[in-house]
Amino acid sequence: MRTLHHLIGTLLVGSVCAVACSGGGSPKGQGSGSGGAGAAPDDGFGVGGDLFGDDFIEGETVVPPCEVCEDFPATPIFDERGAPPPNAAALFGDPSSGAQGGPCLVEPEIGALFPNNWLRPRFRWIAPQGQDLFEIRVHADREKNDLVVYTTSTTWTMPADMWKQLAGHVVDEPITITIRSVSTSAPGTPLVGTSGPIHVAPAPAGGSMVYWAAIGEGPADAWLAGFGVGEEGVVDALKVDQVQQGGRRDENANVRGTGQVRCIGCHTSTPDGESVLFMDHWPWNLAIASVKEGSTGAVPAYVTPGGSEAMNQPWLGPPKMSPAHFRPGDRIFITSYGRDSGGIWDGQSHTSMPKARLAWFDLESPEPADLGTANQTTVRSEMTAAEGTAFGFIDRTSDTRGAMMPDWSNDGETIVYVSTDAGKDGRLDDGAGDLFTVPYNNRQGGAAAPVQGAAEPNFNEYYPAFAPDDKLIAFNRTPGPGQMYYNPSSEIHVVPAAGGEATRLAANDPPACLGVTSPGIHNSWPQWAPEATTVGNKTYYWVIFSSSRDGYTLQKTPSKKASQLYVTGVVVEGSAVHTYPSIYLWNQAADTSNHTPAWDVFKIPPAPVPL
Repeated sequence: MRTLHHLIGTLLVGSVCAVACSGGGSPKGQGSGSGGAGAAPDDGFGVGGDLFGDDFIEGETVVPPCEVCEDFPATPIFDERGAPPPNAAALFGDPSSGAQGGPCLVEPEIGALFPNNWLRPRFRWIAPQGQDLFEIRVHADREKNDLVVYTTSTTWTMPADMWKQLAGHVVDEPITITIRSVSTSAPGTPLVGTSGPIHVAPAPAGGSMVYWAAIGEGPADAWLAGFGVGEEGVVDALKVDQVQQGGRRDENANVRGTGQVRCIGCHTSTPDGESVLFMDHWPWNLAIASVKEGSTGAVPAYVTPGGSEAMNQPWLGPPKMSPAHFRPGDRIFITSYGRDSGGIWDGQSHTSMPKARLAWFDLESPEPADLGTANQTTVRSEMTAAEGTAFGFIDRTSDTRGAMMPDWSNDGETIVYVSTDAGKDGRLDDGAGDLFTVPYNNRQGGAAAPVQGAAEPNFNEYYPAFAPDDKLIAFNRTPGPGQMYYNPSSEIHVVPAAGGEATRLAANDPPACLGVTSPGIHNSWPQWAPEATTVGNKTYYWVIFSSSRDGYTLQKTPSKKASQLYVTGVVVEGSAVHTYPSIYLWNQAADTSNHTPAWDVFKIPPAPVPL
C-alpha cells in the first residue's frame, strides 16, 4: 500500500493599510501519486490518504472500497432546522417531474472539482418567489441510493461522516445534484432549478490559509484570520496588539509614536510556516511576527537588530520568501523598494515613485546595530552604510520600468514581478503592467524578460504567484493600461512559467442564475496550495482567490462590498490545462471583507469548531 503524504483583490480602499498585498512562500513542492510520496498535514480528515491501494485511509478510519456503495440513506432526510411537512415527498411526486424556473444553486457550483479531503459541502440556493419547500437530490452511479433531503431552509450542509465516505468512494465520477421547489400554501407542479455534476479529485489539498479580514476602515478593524484544510471554524492568527516588534519609524526616520505596529496588511509566510512578514501602516515599512501557537506576535530568534532595522525603511512593497533561501546564513526576502533614487529616508513623497526597484533584505544582517531611538542623522548614516549587507538591489537589465509585486520561485532561482510605470508606495496605481522574470543569481539579478502570454500590450497583468512546482504562474489580468489596484474587471489566469498561452480560469464566472458576471466582481489575488499532486498523467493544483460576487457587505460599513474567499482546481494533463468553477469557503465570516490569502504550511492554532 502506498500512502500520499501531504498560500486580488487587494486590501479595502481607505485607511486600512491601503496597499496591495502578497501571499506567502512556503516549503511548497510536488507530491506524487502513483510511484511517489511526499508529506501530509492532518487537515481534518486525518493524515494523508491511500489513493492507489485497496483502501482509502483517513487517520485511524478505513473506508473500504465498494462497487455498490451505501453512503446515502435509503429514506429521505427531513431537515430538522427546516421543519418540512411530513408529506413533502408527495408534494414533489416523481423525481423526474417539474417545470423550469426552480431554485438557483449557489453552493456547490455545478462543475466544481473538490479535493478529496475538503470541507464538507454546504448546499445554498436562491428560492423563486413564493416557493418555500425544497428537495435536494444527489445521485452517483456507484451509490445504491440517491440522497434526498427535504427542507424549508435555503441552506443545508452534508453530514461530515457522509461526506468522508462519499469522497473516499466516488472519485473522478460525476456526483449529480438537482434541486426542486414547491409552494406549501399552493401546491402545484414542482419547479426544477439547478442540476448538474460536481467531482471529487483523486488528490488532497494541504496546509492552512491565513488571510486579511476587515470589518471597517480603521487600522484596528483588520487582522489576520486563518484555518486549516477541512476545518469548519476560523482562528484569529494575528492582531495588531500582539505584534512585539517595535521601533517603527516614519518617512523621516523618527520613531513613530510608541514605535509599535499600527496595522497588519499585506502578508506572506516564512517558509517554516511559523511567522508572517507583513506591511505596516504609513509609510509602508515591513514587520515580522510569529503566528505559531504559543508564541503569537513574537519576533523570530533569527531576526537580528540589523535585519529588523533594514525592513523599517519606508515605501517598501509586499515581501516574499523562497524555501530555497531560508536557512542559517541565508534568510532573505525580496520586495519592491519605492525610491528609484535619492538617499535613505529622504522624505520623498510616495506619489513620485513610479519606478520602484527590486530589492533583497537579509533578516540576519549584523548591520546596523540596534539604533533604538537614535536621531535621523545616525539612522540615515547607518542604513546607507548597510546597503550591500543588510539590503541591496537586484539588477534587471533590459527593463527600464519599475518592478513591483514580486514572487519568488520555490527553487529560489527566479523572480517574477510586475514591470510597470505605475508604482505608488507599496501598491500598483493606474498605468501599464506586465509580468517579467529575472534570475535571482545570488542577489545579483541579470537580464529581465517578459513572460510570453502574460505581457500582452492590450492588458495589464499583475499579482503573479508561482505554482508549488514552479511550472505555472497565476496572475490577475485587466484591460490595460489603466487601473490595477482593486479593479472590479480583474480576472484570474494561469500561464506556463516558461511562457506560452494564458488560460482564463472557469472559476472567474459565478453561477449564471446569480445574475452577476465577470468581469465586474473583483476576481483577484490568486495563491496556490503548498503542493501539487500527480496521479497518473494528471497533476492537480489548487488555487485560492478573493471575489466580491456574492454581494456580502462589511460589518461596520454596510455600504462597502465585502470580498470573500474561493478555491478552485487546476489540472494539467500533458499540455492541456483544465480549469473548474469555484468552491466557496463557507467557514469564513460573511460580514468581514476577506482578501489577500496566503496558503502555506502555517503553524497556526487549530480553528475552533463552531457551536
